[in-house]
Parts: sequence; C-alpha cells; structure tokens
Amino acid sequence: MQEYRAEMVHGEPKGSRQLNAGNYHCLLFVLRGSVQYRSKTQHWTGRAEDLFLMKPGESVTLELPEEKEHTEMIGVWLSPQLLGRISDENTDLERAFHVIPLACMLVHADSEAVMLIKNLAYRLVHLEEEKTEYGETVFEDGLLKMFVVLVLRACIRSEQHRSKASRGHLMLDELFRFIHAHLLEDITLERLEEKFYISRCHIAREFKRQTGESVHQYIVKSRLDLCLGYIEQGLPITEVYKRSGFNDYNNFFRAFKKQYGMTPREYFRTTQENARVRENSDGKLEQKRNI
Repeated sequence: MQEYRAEMVHGEPKGSRQLNAGNYHCLLFVLRGSVQYRSKTQHWTGRAEDLFLMKPGESVTLELPEEKEHTEMIGVWLSPQLLGRISDENTDLERAFHVIPLACMLVHADSEAVMLIKNLAYRLVHLEEEKTEYGETVFEDGLLKMFVVLVLRACIRSEQHRSKASRGHLMLDELFRFIHAHLLEDITLERLEEKFYISRCHIAREFKRQTGESVHQYIVKSRLDLCLGYIEQGLPITEVYKRSGFNDYNNFFRAFKKQYGMTPREYFRTTQENARVRENSDGKLEQKRNI
C-alpha cells in the first residue's frame, strides 16, 4: 500500500465526480474557485483556502458550479501506516485523526495556517522533482510531519470554535430554565457564575449578544409578566410585587411604568374597563340573539 499521494485535482465548470477516501485519510485544499461536497446526508460548500477532510471508508460527490474559472484543488491521501511511522512517543498522529469527531469535516483555517498548509501541499505534489536532492528521505518526512501537524491544529481549532458556539447556546437554554425556576429569589451574575462555572463577564456578554438585553433586564421583564397576571386576577397591588420577586415597591413601580407606560393601578383600571366593555358587548349580543 502506498504511504501517501499528493496531486492536483482539476474540475470543469458545472461538472461532478465521485471521490473516495478508500483506506486513506483524504484531505482536499481548494486553491481556486468553489466546490460542493455532498454525502448521502450532508453537504458543504468549500471555497478558496478551505480544507475538507474525509476519514477512511468515506466518499463524497464533488459538484462544481458554473463559473468562468475552473475549480482547482490539491488532494492529499495519507495512509494510517504513514501517520504511525512519522509519529513519536509523545504524538500519535494516526490516533489524532480518529479523535476528530466528524467523518467528513470542512475547516476554515486562519490565514497564517492556510499559507503554510498551501505551500507544504504544493511541495508534496512536486516532491518527485526533488528525489535526487541530498537528504531526500529526511526532507520528505519533515514536510509530511509539518503538513499533518498543521492540518490537525486547524481541525482542533475549528472544532473548539464549533463546540464553544454550541456550548454557548446550550448554556443560554439552561440559563433561561434556571431563571424561571428561581424567579422569586435573588438572582445575581455572581450566583449564575457559581451555578454554571462560567465567568460572570462571559455570561453577561453572551446573554446580551444572543438576546439583545442584559440578564437583569430579562429577569425584570419575566417578573413583570407575573405581575400582569396577578393584577388581572384582582390581587392587591401591595401583594402583587411581593409574589413576583420584587423586594421593593418603588423598584417594582418604576420598572412597571417604564415597561408599560402606566402605573400598576392604571393598568388595573384599564383591565376592569376592558372587562366591562366585553361584558356589555356580550350582553347586547345575547339580547339580539333572544330577539
């Protein structure tokens, strides 16, 4: 079994071809143009300087869009045996590829990594031209090691960003549930920090970014929603704010007026008037039906 191969992958506009990883870890690097990678269940769009990885046994269809310029890629196929050979006692490169959680993965690397990976991929493609140079075997292994490590670093960083984003959304869902379960209690950023083991600054920043309001604003609005229900039920205003998590009437009063443009008692009178209007309307409608 050949340890590795590296070659230019060209495609005509508006064409497609099947690509199989076989027994290799396959990496495609887009140099120019764009390409759609399609498996049975997923698809990805690769553009210039994107990396696409496939584990052994995987296959995708490359779909090339109708563009003026042809899509151009470099393909590198790495055997498990090669990865094992160029590993050392501290770094198992073959195992590292299996730690990557996805069978197929599109990676957007940073500009510095892209430049290095592209240059190394080019050297691997044209390595036959240097076979007669001094130290060719050491040089070849050095290129392969550097190439593989840079690709793995790009994958790890991409996965960290993806996991962080997913974790942020998950944390926010848990945060909503916690707030509503403890709405009548004192909820501070310090308490949330202790509960979720995430810094208060990160909680405040992520919450604001994803909801457009601060944690405090969300808590106040949630408590005011409770207040509306209690007022409509006819509870005394002096009881409403206590049952809704407001420990101070003045804070409750200011928040209510700022949110709804009226005082709690004005809201109560408005709901009563609306109820009477509905009763009168219902009564007149019933009279018409009886006639």
